[in-house]
Parts: sequence; C-alpha cells; structure tokens
Amino acid sequence: MCRCGSAPPGDGRGVRLSLRQEIPDRRSVVVAGLPRGFPVMELRYWGGDWGLPSVHPECLAVLAYAKFGGAPLTLTPVDYTWASSQGEVPLLIHKDDVIALPVNILSYFRKQKYNADYVLSAREGSDTLAYVALLEEKLLPAILHTFWVDPDNYSSVTRPWYASRIPFPLRFYLPGRMYREALNRILVTKGQPPLYSMNEVEAQIYKDAKECLNLLSNRLGRSQFFFGDMPTTLDAFVFGFLAPLYKARLLKVQLQEHLKQLPNLCDFCDHVLCVHFTEHTEGTSPAGQEAIDANLQKLTQLVNKESNLIEKMDDNLRRSPQNRPKTTTTLQPHASTEPRHPSQLLTP
Repeated sequence: MCRCGSAPPGDGRGVRLSLRQEIPDRRSVVVAGLPRGFPVMELRYWGGDWGLPSVHPECLAVLAYAKFGGAPLTLTPVDYTWASSQGEVPLLIHKDDVIALPVNILSYFRKQKYNADYVLSAREGSDTLAYVALLEEKLLPAILHTFWVDPDNYSSVTRPWYASRIPFPLRFYLPGRMYREALNRILVTKGQPPLYSMNEVEAQIYKDAKECLNLLSNRLGRSQFFFGDMPTTLDAFVFGFLAPLYKARLLKVQLQEHLKQLPNLCDFCDHVLCVHFTEHTEGTSPAGQEAIDANLQKLTQLVNKESNLIEKMDDNLRRSPQNRPKTTTTLQPHASTEPRHPSQLLTP
C-alpha cells in the first residue's frame, strides 16, 4: 500500500488534499474539496513539456514536494517571469505572503504542516541538506550549461521553447537575458582560478556533474526513494534536476547519455511521474510526435530568422549618419547582447 504524502498519526494535518485540473484549457489548476473561502496557496511556475509538469528544474522540484507533502495549490503557469511580482519563478503566494526561491517555498510548506520530511531522523535531515547543497554546487551548473550555454541545445531547444511561450516583443529579449543569468550563475561557482577559459570551466562542470550522478546512483541503490519508501525533500530536488535532462530532446547529449547509463536514476524519474504526475504521463503516438518535432523545427527557424532580421535592422540603424557615435576618450562597455559563443565570455 502506497503511503506517499500521508500524514503521521496525530500531527493534526487531516486528510491529504490532491491537485485536480478542472478544465484542461484553463491556465490555473484548482484544488477540490476545500471549504469555501479557504486561502489556497498559489504557485506561479514555468509550464511543462516532454511529459513533465514543468521544464524548469527548480519549479519542478517545488511541484514534486507539493505532491509529496499534499500541499493544496492553485497552479498558475506564467509565460514570462515579469508576470510575478518578484520577477522570478517559482513564486508562492499565500494570504499576504510572497515567497521566492525553492528552499524558502519548501520551508513555508512545512510551516503550514505540509511536511514530506516527518519520517526523517535528525541524521537523515542533515544528509538531506548536504545532498541538496551538493546538487546545487556540482550538478546544477552542468544542467544550466546543457540547456542554456551549449550553442546547439540553446538555439534548437531552449530558446525556441521559451520564445514560443513569451509574448511579443519580450520573446526576443527574455531568452537572452535568461541565458546570461545562467552563464553568470555558472561563472560565480566555477569561473575562478585556476579555471581561466570557458573550455576549462566546461570540462570541470561536466566532470563534477558525472561524479555527482554516480554518487546519487550509489546512494539510491535499489530503493524506491532516497530514504526508504517515502519521498522527501531530497527526492523532490533530484527529480526536479534530473527529469528535464532525462526527458528533453537535446542535440548535445553528453550529460544526458551519462544519466541514461544509470538505470536506477531513470527508473526513479519514471516512478515519480507515474505515481505523482499521472496527468502528464500519457504517451504520444509516432505521428503526433513527428508533428511536434516538425512544429518545433519550424518555430526554431522562425525565431532565428526574426532575430537575424532584428540584428540587421539594429546594425543599419547604428550605421546611419544620424546615429554615428561621437568620438570620446572614455572606454565604452560591451553591449549586453547575446554572445555567439560562450568562449567569448572568458579570456585567458
């Protein structure tokens, strides 16, 4: 009998409330069975694809923990992060509280008595903190590089996906901004001596990520979850970070191939999807998948063509006599445009 998300005797949490999508075309998913006027928590997050409820690792981790802990949520997918008051997602709104960052959101769930970690001992709680820190330090930089910095994956998968969901004209600006944020996040943790070039940084982050995946695989072993038969915070973070890497249709698959060589981690992702996100695990027929791939290819070509057109218009505008820059003796900062290749960001 599955006990995932059930409350321990006497903790006062009552019956677990599950998420339910009332109308497929609605942009919000509303919980059922709550008293009238009950202040439901609202989660704003990037939407899903590839059979996942969200393609964003941190949003997916929060969604998984909410499922594990039985937190009643109104789910609101956003099409750009400025739609949230904090300018970032995931974002939790409850009464007068606005909470950003996954760690803070999970802590807020626990304060509201939706705790997926009640089965853990003090030592297991400490291990959870250590493993989550390891994921953010060793695995997340490589995931960010795979999706956002690798030029092939970025131009063919990541940028078209986000551009198709961001309204005009922000679709031409926000993906580039998110690219720069991802690159800066990598460089903050890895772009320091003795790693001076982007090639050295790239080699190191993938080496660290593969070692982290091996460690997670050994820790999970043949168990269903990382601490026995119940999913906890660590399971939510591992699922959030690994599932997009596991399910995405990438061109550069260095890290993805290594993950698929660890079958227990792949089975772990499939199990969480099948048990806790059944509404997202429906299969796609071969013909339907071909149509999806064809539409994605057309969208990629359209986005790239529009971006090139904007760049040409911008260049022509800069060359016009009315906009010739005046001669100055001061150094000008580099334009905050997207570099054509990440190696331009670091110099020996």
